[in-house]
Amino acid sequence: MEKLLTLIRAKIPTSVLMHILISLSYLSKDRFSSIVEQCKFVDRIAEFVEYFSHSKTSENENDEIDKRTVLDLCAHMFQPKDVLADSSQSMEYNDMKFEDKIKEFENEQGDLIFECFPDELQ
Repeated sequence: MEKLLTLIRAKIPTSVLMHILISLSYLSKDRFSSIVEQCKFVDRIAEFVEYFSHSKTSENENDEIDKRTVLDLCAHMFQPKDVLADSSQSMEYNDMKFEDKIKEFENEQGDLIFECFPDELQ
């Protein structure tokens, strides 16, 4: 988990970053609570979101879309429901079960999510 938390700040393709964030979300479940506390998971995710939200993107529209997608994914996977600043669109997602939201996101992304993990396709 520690290495994944370090890796999310590296210059990596957005699709890889999304895979890592999804993996981290599964690893942050209750059964890994001792590791979560040891590596200060909540603080490090918050720091990443702050860092990533202020990172500069090129003039390329796709880069800005990728940035918003990553930040939306973080909000839906890691932000507590009652802490959301923007309740207009986010409440709909946060009312869903955690796993349902990830599945919905994976379905929206199509083959992008599974191009590294073809054996996961059902």
